[in-house]
Amino acid sequence: MTRRIVLLAVLTITATQLKAQQSFTIDMGTASNYIAHGRTLSGNLPCFQPSATYGLNTGTDILAWFSLPYDRNTSFNDEWNLIVNQSTDIFTNKGNWKMNLHGYLDYWMNPNTQNPVVEPDFYNGMKYNAGIHKPISISAASSLSMTVGYDYYFYQTFGAGRDILRDAGIHEFLIKFNKSFKNLNLGTKSVISNNRGAINPNIIPGWGFFLQQLSANFKIKKVSLSSSINYQYTIEKTLHEDNLLWFTLNISRGFKI
Repeated sequence: MTRRIVLLAVLTITATQLKAQQSFTIDMGTASNYIAHGRTLSGNLPCFQPSATYGLNTGTDILAWFSLPYDRNTSFNDEWNLIVNQSTDIFTNKGNWKMNLHGYLDYWMNPNTQNPVVEPDFYNGMKYNAGIHKPISISAASSLSMTVGYDYYFYQTFGAGRDILRDAGIHEFLIKFNKSFKNLNLGTKSVISNNRGAINPNIIPGWGFFLQQLSANFKIKKVSLSSSINYQYTIEKTLHEDNLLWFTLNISRGFKI
């Protein structure tokens, strides 16, 4: 029942917002490992990660996002997501008081999960996010900026997953720097995470990992090419037994509607 209510709410938001849509973006992404909040969700295997997004002039994005391991013998790690994202800037006319408030609803599923206890059911649930980020201009002349922020995530599982997975939250604190050129953005981001045992019941709650990311985004008209190098120092070994290094590459194309 809970799952149906959440899905109805997501679909209702989608239907009421479609008239306000102003853009459509297709993204073809790939990652050497699918890492989410310190955990590998692809069995440490590379994945194809396409998405399609409606951007609305209300600050809302509606997107379908997928992670599909290239090795189809591990299709049980497939993940499908339907996400409604909202981002709002506040105090935009107050100089240094400008902040960004954001959040999303993410219905996720692993449609090919194979578990002899629950088959033919599958793992699925919701992830909720709410966050606040504070951008700070370091040098307007050189387009150098810094952002500090906090995000909270909460996982809720449905169906078979409720008996196997754990409903819990994650706190993440970040600082990032961005340098803008004409068609190029360079960024660095540091994240430290406190996982309260979300999803995996074997995770010991506490500080989970420290992440350092270097990224670049290059735009040519409506086409965007972005990449990142990510290194995770794993603090809590029940989250992941090793430190992690992975890469991402995305090519996206936007359309006005």
